[in-house]
This record gives sequence, structure tokens and C-alpha cells, in this order.
Amino acid sequence: MSVELEYGEVSAVDYLGCRIRVRLDDRDGVESYWLNVPQRNTQGTQRRPLMPELGEQVAVLLDADGVGGVYLGGVYSSAEPPPVTDEDTDFVRFSDGTSVTYDSMTNVMAVDCVGATTLKCARSLSVDCGEPVTIKAPSATLNIAEVALNGNLKVSGSVTVGGDVDVAGKVLDAGGNSNHHSH
Repeated sequence: MSVELEYGEVSAVDYLGCRIRVRLDDRDGVESYWLNVPQRNTQGTQRRPLMPELGEQVAVLLDADGVGGVYLGGVYSSAEPPPVTDEDTDFVRFSDGTSVTYDSMTNVMAVDCVGATTLKCARSLSVDCGEPVTIKAPSATLNIAEVALNGNLKVSGSVTVGGDVDVAGKVLDAGGNSNHHSH
């Protein structure tokens, strides 16, 4: 049985069956039969199928008669060059513009999401950072029954308290100790 390496453009995608059809450049645009798309895991560990997109340039292995075959992968070209060519950078850009970049040379990961991002876990969550953390947002809400802060708290701006304030130590203001005043 002989097989041929051919190139073409994805013309149909069957997500449920994990297969594609390809318009073949070297066969005057003839469309292939359904070709299986190999997946990384299909047993205990399973993932959403990684499928090429309509119009994507791909390489396929086909039987000599072009009936049977398999998809090998997408192919970059001068018309569709790779988005990143740095050997130290892993990069994914989704069709909506969201991207995830990791530079192993600088040890920096960047997630740039055009929509909302949710992190949810059923057990504990720990964030451990070796350098200061900066959070920038128009506002933030913490829906937490109790917060324990170990360390100093510095506030630049107004503080509004909607309940009682219990203080174990002194309360000082710029004018002096406010807990020694009289009315």
C-alpha cells in the first residue's frame, strides 16, 4: 500500500466524529473523503478534540487512490506565517483574540483574555508570589465570611465601615491619639 503526502485546505469539519475533509491542491481542488484527526488522549485522560479550522492549510497522508488517509497537522506558509518564531516562547492565540504566552527564557507567563476569566476550585487555593503583587481594577468585591490579615495594612483614600470597629491597640490620627478625647 503506498501513501502520498499532500497539502490542501480544510473544507469541512466533523467535531463529533473528529474528522475533516480537505480540498486537495495537487488534485485540482478535489475534496478528500473524511479523514481522521489523531488526538493526544482518548482513554482515561481525555481532552476536547483538537480540530483544525475551516480554511486552514494542512498536510495529509492519503492512500494512492485518495480514499483513505489521515490528517497530519496544520502547515504555516508565507501567506499564514507563525505568530511567534522565538524558540523560547510558547504561544496560543484563540480566534477571538485571547492569548496565552509563556517565555521560558524570562520565566514570564501572560494571559490576555478579551472576555471574563473564572478560576474555580472545590478545595483550597493558594497564591505564593516572591515579589509584590499589583491588582488594578475599577472596583473589587470580596464575598468572604472572615478575612485574616497578617501584616500591616496601608490605605490611601477613604475608609467606610458599615459595622462595629473593635480595636485592641491605639487608634491614632494626624492630630494625636483619638481614643483620649472628650465630648
